[in-house]
Amino acid sequence: MNTNSKGWEIDLLPINESKQSGDCILLRFGDLFAGKQQQNVFIIDGGFSDTAASIKEHLKKYYNCYYNDKYHITGMILTHPDQDHISGLVELLKDKQIKIDNLIVNAPWKTLTRSWFKDGRITNSSLRAELQEVFNKLNELINLAENIHNAKIFYGVENLGELHCNDAIFTILGPDKDFYNTCIANSEKTKEKSSNVKCIETIKVNSLDKEEQYVPGEIKWPEIDSTSAINESSIVFLFEYEGLKILFTGDSGRNGLANAINFADSNSIDLSDTQIIKMPHHGSRHNIDIAFLDRFTHQNRTCYISCTKGDEGHHPSKRLINLLNEKGFKVLSTSGSTLHRSKNAPDRGWQVAKRIECYPTMEKLNL
Repeated sequence: MNTNSKGWEIDLLPINESKQSGDCILLRFGDLFAGKQQQNVFIIDGGFSDTAASIKEHLKKYYNCYYNDKYHITGMILTHPDQDHISGLVELLKDKQIKIDNLIVNAPWKTLTRSWFKDGRITNSSLRAELQEVFNKLNELINLAENIHNAKIFYGVENLGELHCNDAIFTILGPDKDFYNTCIANSEKTKEKSSNVKCIETIKVNSLDKEEQYVPGEIKWPEIDSTSAINESSIVFLFEYEGLKILFTGDSGRNGLANAINFADSNSIDLSDTQIIKMPHHGSRHNIDIAFLDRFTHQNRTCYISCTKGDEGHHPSKRLINLLNEKGFKVLSTSGSTLHRSKNAPDRGWQVAKRIECYPTMEKLNL
């Protein structure tokens, strides 16, 4: 047994729902050999509804967090309310053997008023009801956390900056309230936005239905590209513990990541030595620009990608994988298996994950 009582481990669970990718990440830290009350357990996004059973089985098999007839979760973090992130969390909170203490989330009815939309007939009250109906899974998640689990709710836009959990720091970098509201108002889920609301970039560079040869050092990268407005609304946060830094990005895109970087710069938060970057949106190239990648200079910087098996070229993008390798990142993905890393944690006897090397061909862009 390791004599150092402080340890950590992170697990990206495989999400395989009809060849659709999703996100589900488990994180624990503290005295992992003692477990139970001597540690803290977090769940970051929960995949699809069926993922809830996989989460519970993982907690039972590895996380040693069952006591007083419950699996105890210190906190859940929902980055954004897409089905491949929220559905498993909702199902998990319905399980009577699960107990959570905290939920970090954003909710549009907490921040948006009628002034953000063109329809002059709506009131703030009717808007709230409409948003809760449109984002019904999100509303259900918050109600379960508040009324069944008596959990404390932290709304990300109101808690930018550091949140402390024992010796760990969760720093919420974005989105700020104005950017979050702009994303929701631009979303296809909501009414037509007011004329004075900024637009979220909608230019998207698509792939042609063929590949091209990879030539080292000659990767073309679009200056402009975009993801959905809901993806851009993702909570971006930095986790720090015992010298470890992990950046979690949800499905954030170029705009959301820039918003988070600006907050970090304005508050003298150093991201350059981040060791692990959870790449947004299952390794989609639409979400990333080169300026973002150039922020990270740690010698052993690693990118984690949560993606289904057999979808290379889409999730993850072969072009992005090749660029990451050229930039000096070690690239790892779930691709149908659990992706695990730990320090001062019980040995599971797992093999070292195989990095993704450069592909000889990659998707050809319609530039």
